[in-house]
Order: sequence, then C-alpha cells, then structure tokens
Amino acid sequence: MTEYAVASWLVTKSLCLCYFVAFLSLLPQVLGLYGRQGILSLDHFLNLLDKELGAERFHHVPSLFWFLSNDFAVRGLCFIGMVASSLAFLGFSQSWMLLICWICYLSYVSCGQVFLGYQWDSLLLEFGFLGLFFAPWTLEWSPMAAYHLHPFVLGLVWLLLFKLMFLSGVVKLKSRDPAWTKLTALSFHYWTQPLPSPLAYFFAKLPMAIQRISTFFMFFIELIVPFFIFAPGPLQVVAALFLFVLQVLIWTTGNYGFFNILTIGLIFSLLPDSALKTFDFGEMVILKFDSMEWISEGMIASEAALLALMILVPATLFWITKTLSEKSTATNFMLPMMRLLYPYRISNPYGLFAVMTKVRPELVLEGSLDGETWLPYELKNKPTDIKKRPRFVAPHQPRLDWQMWFAALESFNENLWLQNLITRIFESSPDVLSLFRKDPFGGKPPKYLRLLRYEFHFSSWKDLRTRGEWWTKELIAPYGPVFEREDD
Repeated sequence: MTEYAVASWLVTKSLCLCYFVAFLSLLPQVLGLYGRQGILSLDHFLNLLDKELGAERFHHVPSLFWFLSNDFAVRGLCFIGMVASSLAFLGFSQSWMLLICWICYLSYVSCGQVFLGYQWDSLLLEFGFLGLFFAPWTLEWSPMAAYHLHPFVLGLVWLLLFKLMFLSGVVKLKSRDPAWTKLTALSFHYWTQPLPSPLAYFFAKLPMAIQRISTFFMFFIELIVPFFIFAPGPLQVVAALFLFVLQVLIWTTGNYGFFNILTIGLIFSLLPDSALKTFDFGEMVILKFDSMEWISEGMIASEAALLALMILVPATLFWITKTLSEKSTATNFMLPMMRLLYPYRISNPYGLFAVMTKVRPELVLEGSLDGETWLPYELKNKPTDIKKRPRFVAPHQPRLDWQMWFAALESFNENLWLQNLITRIFESSPDVLSLFRKDPFGGKPPKYLRLLRYEFHFSSWKDLRTRGEWWTKELIAPYGPVFEREDD
C-alpha cells in the first residue's frame, strides 16, 4: 500500500500556515474595512440583518460577530485565529485549534460582503473543513505529533484539488470567450490582472507564439492533468509537478493573496513517501516520521471520515455537473443540501477569469478644497502613478485595492459601497485612511471628492528605459458624481 506519511505532515502544516497568513493579512485592514468607522461596518450590517432575518440569521450568516461586533472584537478575532493556527502548527490539540480557526475565518467571510468574497477565502474554509478530520480530537501538547491522513480524508483532499483545477479550466472553455478558444488570453492577462508583479511586465512582452503555447500548456494542466491525481504512482507525482509549476508561474506574475500557498498545500498531498525517498532529505524525513499514527481509532474514527465523504463527494459532483451543463437536471435533487451547506462554505464552485478582461480601467479617487485643484488618494498597490513599479505583495492581499479593480469594470451604481468609502473620507476616518499609501490632505477632509476612470496599459520598452514609466494612462470619463462635504 502506498504511504503518504510526509505528505500528510506537509498538508497539515500548510493548512495551519495558510490560516495564519490569512488572519495576519486581514489584521491591518480589518478596522478600515469592517470597524465602526470602516467602509462596511459589521456592526451596522448585522443590525440590518437582525431586523430582516430574525432567528434565521444564525444559519444564513454564521458568525461570532452576532455576539460582539465592536472594534475590539473585529480585531481580536484575527489575533485568536493567529494564535490557534500557530498552536496547531506546533502540534497542540490540532483538531481543536483548526476548529477555532475555521469558526473565526467563517465569521469574517459570512459577513465580509464584497471584501471577503474571493475564491481563496472559500477554498480556505473548504480545505479547513477537511482539516477537522486530520487528527484525533484530543487535548494534548505534542510538538512532534503527526498523523497519517485517513485514506478517506486523503481522498477528499485529492477530490478538492481535482475540483479546483478542473473547474478552473472548464469555465474558461464554457464561456466561449475567443481569447481562450484562440489561445490569446495570456497576452491580455499579465497587464489586465488586478495586481500584476514586476515580472508580469516582462512576460507580457513575450511573442504571441509563446503566449499561445503558454495558454495551451495551462489548459493541459487544468483539464487533463487533474485526472492523474487519482492514480497513485509515477503519474501522480508527474501530475503534482505540473500543478506545482503552474502555481509558481501564477505566483511570480501576479498577487493572489494566499491562493498559491493554499493550492500548493493541496498539491503536497500527491507526494508518496516512495517518491520522496529519491532525495536524501526525503528519506531522512520519512525515517523521522516512522512513528506517525493512523487516524483509524479514537474520537475521529473512520465513521467520521465516511460522513465527510458522504457529504462532500455528492456536493463536488453537483458543482462539476452544474458547471459542465447549466441546463442539466441530473443533480437538482441536491439543491436543498447545497442551500443548507452554502452558508458554511463546505463545498464551493471554482473558476477564475472565465472571461478574460482585455482592457485595464483604473479608478483614481481625487479630493479638492476648492473644486479646481484636485489631488489623488493613492492606494498602496494600484498604479495611480505611471512610474510606480508593480510590486510583490502576496501572500498579503490588499482587499480595497482588489475591490477597486472590480469596481472599475462595472458602473458606479453597481458598487454602492463606494459611497461608504467617500463618506468615511469626509469623516476623516483614520482606519479608512490607513488603507491608502498617500493622503494628500494629511488627515483633514477635503471639500470635494470625485472618482475618475482611466485606462492603463503596460508601457513600451523605450518608455521604461528612458523615462522610467511602467504604465501608460488615458482619461476615459468621470466615474459617478462629484461629492461635496456638507459644512458642519
């Protein structure tokens, strides 16, 4: 029987690390996003849901913030999650600590609205749910503790990885976007993605032939390679290698928060001990973990893993069938269960960039004291200044920067949260202003605020060499009305 001792250890530690990174990334932003003076105050949001949903609110929006949602709680839950994930990483009551992490992160995602609705937020919760079955439910401190994943649980980890990769490829083909079907999508992707890295500039300059080959290679990895996930042996190791290379390429050309770490953690599950023994360090690690236990006895028995199997396998098949054919009625009987599971993010659909964006509109927020001279509020990672070099910020995810990218692709009326942003700036909210790299008025409110929509593009080689300009920009039109602060 193929052994996955080291893989079990790597998967467990990567989940703990992802939780820690997710909470750490959220911590410096959380008050600006969700505090009492934040853009989307949790306190205000939950008060509205309380009146609208009544007792059902606890199911539809499962969150600890129902019990306390002041600024102390909004920040404090991040610290609790960081401590719990650290203790789980070190081997203290792993299952209990991962449960605390899952509950804390679900509390944020459930009422996080637009800023916590990304696929890696759902992926962390789905992976985190599987993590509840990784180890016995015991209260113990065992720094060297490590456990083989139960075969059922390991199979569910593989199934999650398959769903993530396969659906990511399917949604692109199903959209029938010519950029994907003609293999030209990557010629747009590098410069239109939300937060490109410095290397994306150079990848975007590659010849079209290489862009087409790269797109074909991506489709091969997303649509063909996932089927070898379930073939223990050399093919599984080759699949892991292909999937890992894809994640590294994504990581080096874009900033997608902790998505790549999370996916690589899933990929680790494909590495059998026999493959690692080909490396000296792998054999040493395997010897170190010869005493690892099987989770076949104790509080988390095979029956518990089987219960997870009975829930997650049909749920995964539901999303795959639904994605392959929207008109299919074969899985309609699953709809009641999916509605029941949805608030807990136990099983989710996946698929980024189904339709490739072919332009890069950017919103620039400007303030003025007299309505004539306008000064920009610069975000920390967006290209407001054409000489601003793209940055590496992952695994941190600047949530406001990301959401401004989505807002630029839509109309002002489709992003009414921007009105809250304007209001908080007029109020000189220090928590909101901390989300910006540059406040042109030094913490004082302007008299007027406006949003302008520009179109950005990577500059030419000549402009970068001679003028140090990474971007070109062209004003398109005002975005929404001009806002005026009422005098006190």
